[in-house]
Amino acid sequence: MKTNMRIGIIAEGTYPYITGGVSSWIQTLISNLPEFEFEIYHLRPDSKKREVRYKIPKNVVRVHEVNIFGDFDPDISEKADLSMLDTITDVIVKNRSLEELVSILENFIEKNAGKSFSKIFSSKEFWNLVVKTYRNFFSHRGFTEYYWVIRNLILPIVNSLNFVPEKCDIFHVPSTGYASLVGVVGKFLYNVPLIITEHGIYHREREREIIISKWLPEDYKTMWINLFRAISMIAYNTCDSLTTLFKKNQLFQLELGADPKKMVIIPNGVDVDKFDMPKEKHEGFIIGFVGRVTRIKDVKTAIRSIRVVKDVLRNKKIKFLIIGPTDEEQDYYEECKKLSKNLFLEDVVEFLGRQNVREYYPKLDLLLLSSVSEGQPLVILEAMAAGVPIVATDVGACKEMVYDEEGQCGIIVPPKNHIMMAKAILKLYEDAELRKVFSQNAKKIVRKKYRLDLMIKRYRDLYLHLVRGQTALKT
Repeated sequence: MKTNMRIGIIAEGTYPYITGGVSSWIQTLISNLPEFEFEIYHLRPDSKKREVRYKIPKNVVRVHEVNIFGDFDPDISEKADLSMLDTITDVIVKNRSLEELVSILENFIEKNAGKSFSKIFSSKEFWNLVVKTYRNFFSHRGFTEYYWVIRNLILPIVNSLNFVPEKCDIFHVPSTGYASLVGVVGKFLYNVPLIITEHGIYHREREREIIISKWLPEDYKTMWINLFRAISMIAYNTCDSLTTLFKKNQLFQLELGADPKKMVIIPNGVDVDKFDMPKEKHEGFIIGFVGRVTRIKDVKTAIRSIRVVKDVLRNKKIKFLIIGPTDEEQDYYEECKKLSKNLFLEDVVEFLGRQNVREYYPKLDLLLLSSVSEGQPLVILEAMAAGVPIVATDVGACKEMVYDEEGQCGIIVPPKNHIMMAKAILKLYEDAELRKVFSQNAKKIVRKKYRLDLMIKRYRDLYLHLVRGQTALKT
């Protein structure tokens, strides 16, 4: 039944060009809510032409895009009032609390929602901000360097605030970060509800990247980290509902002052019947990795663990199938192939690229997930529905899913530890009865807690309740 309700989904660097987690979630949500119309707002990290990786559902009205790191001067007649930048500068210079700064930034965004920020870099207020903060905190660095650090820090924020969405009944952002600023503008401009859904915790992911980065001098890292914390706090404060996929995430949200009354857990879901297929008989022992071949998936650690497994099993027949796209980080894919060759695993490791994963789950004896960061991986839910035991790293919701209170369905190991990973694989290889128990538990748990129809119902109910002016559902 059509509702005449329009949802604005605001994505950052994901849908519809990058496959995997958040993108698959967006596609699934839209495809299973045909009664709603959707507008997609996509914040791109550059202007490179990319191939659309999904068949856009018919209920998507249009897709809007902007390169938030490029030049963007929208046709907006009313200019933003930049006078509050002096107050913001004063709060920063006086080393006041992040909470006080966030409160002023929220006021600044609300006051200027829908107005143009394009002249900010030529304004005296911005110049004052740069000069005063430089004198107070960074005078030991070169001024020219500092100016460009600040400009690059603020540019994607300015572009995000300039990326004014059209009127929707709800704005839904599957992260905090720059995308959430577009959602905040939409909420303030049209006085409509805003939903933030966190798969991973954005500011913590950015913090890890900044800490290990080589491109940013150490002196500036704290400032950059605090910026992302501030953006998350703005998103938490202004949203009407803050959903996440699992309990552990809520602890990090509470650390930044999220309101428990807004917080809802809506786990990912899969079509369990679609993956519940009879096992295929095969020779040997087949281990599968399903996902993008990227650094965040840490495929190299998985490959190293397979080398240890092969050494222990000697002449036993094993296969490691790497199933998923290889083109997102081509250099990393080449490094993985080279590592496999150098470890003499070319007869064991197969890079299969994009495949219909449903054809492979019935062949697998074990799913291996080696990621260094995750939200709530769909591949684990798919494997559970298929009755495939799991070895996964202790990231995101992996432990919560695999060590469920109603039954264990795999083994969790520390990230980046190929020895522990290999030991877990060998334990499952050697114990067929344990694999059977894990398989049975997995099927039972996924049907009870992680069904697609449950996930879709929860978001449908949440949309309808928010638009009717009711409080966010507790599910």
